[in-house]
Amino acid sequence: MKYIKKIIVFVVLLEVLHLVIGLFFNGMDTFLPLTGFNDPPLYYDMDSLWGVTRQKNTKQMMSYPWGGVVNEINSYGFRDDEFNKEGMLVLGNSFVEGYGMKNESRFSEVLEEKLGVPINNAGSGGVWTPIQGVVLLEHLLKTEKLKFDKIVFIMTPGEVVNIGKRNPKTDPSRSFPYREGDDIVFYKAKYASFGNSMSLPSKVKRFSKSLLLFKIYNTFKYYGTAKGKKEDFDYDKQKLDWLLSKLEELELKQTVEIVVINDLGKLHINDIAEYKSNSEGINFNVVQYPAGLSNYFVSNGHLSEKGNEVLAELLLPIFKK
Repeated sequence: MKYIKKIIVFVVLLEVLHLVIGLFFNGMDTFLPLTGFNDPPLYYDMDSLWGVTRQKNTKQMMSYPWGGVVNEINSYGFRDDEFNKEGMLVLGNSFVEGYGMKNESRFSEVLEEKLGVPINNAGSGGVWTPIQGVVLLEHLLKTEKLKFDKIVFIMTPGEVVNIGKRNPKTDPSRSFPYREGDDIVFYKAKYASFGNSMSLPSKVKRFSKSLLLFKIYNTFKYYGTAKGKKEDFDYDKQKLDWLLSKLEELELKQTVEIVVINDLGKLHINDIAEYKSNSEGINFNVVQYPAGLSNYFVSNGHLSEKGNEVLAELLLPIFKK
């Protein structure tokens, strides 16, 4: 029994030391798991334009991969500072958002450092689609009147393959824009599986993830050698033409650089490099992501620090031109 007490005391002292050390790295944000115990979930904001996104104007300490990642969400529901009316805008799914990364390690911030130009990151996890990207662009540039020097619209292989496949029957609990014929319409969820509150077990789980012991466990869970094999897919040219036509209809009066990152996540789209854009003001780019498995986190398949550095190098010529 006395050994159990000693172990408990040792663990408590270790957690106190960990808390003190955390102050040097994250300042008062170290206490977010305590002060934000009753905060709403970080995701699950049913935006009336593009569906599920992150809770706007929130800040939370996330548990991946080491456990000290502070996510600050701006007024548009994206993980970045308030969008700068200058600089560049990049949008896409969770690979663009940098899921699991500290902000300074994301490819967008790496490019910011290289180019000396603000890059506004409008990436979003939570089953983001290119159609949501089209709606977002219209809102930011037409309604909000934001102006950017360059717009980079990134698509992953899975998104290219699945353009137009998502429809109301796939998930009746989510609100989202989707394709209906040649139009983009908004599907309003029939019932909500997302809310603005969390259950007590979920709150306890959130807090537990801030503890040192969990972080040690998470480190082994996220880092290592990812496994997986390459998969090949065909794409539908007509669906890709339709998506580009929707961007062209926005009449943004500036060039949009569309970038397909082929082989990202070990998904390969056959012959995508041969696709040519006939849309005025839209450049279509394909970059080949290298096959190194060490570029990904083991646990969730997203890009690690190394993977974001590789992506930054691949995208540098597109952001520079």
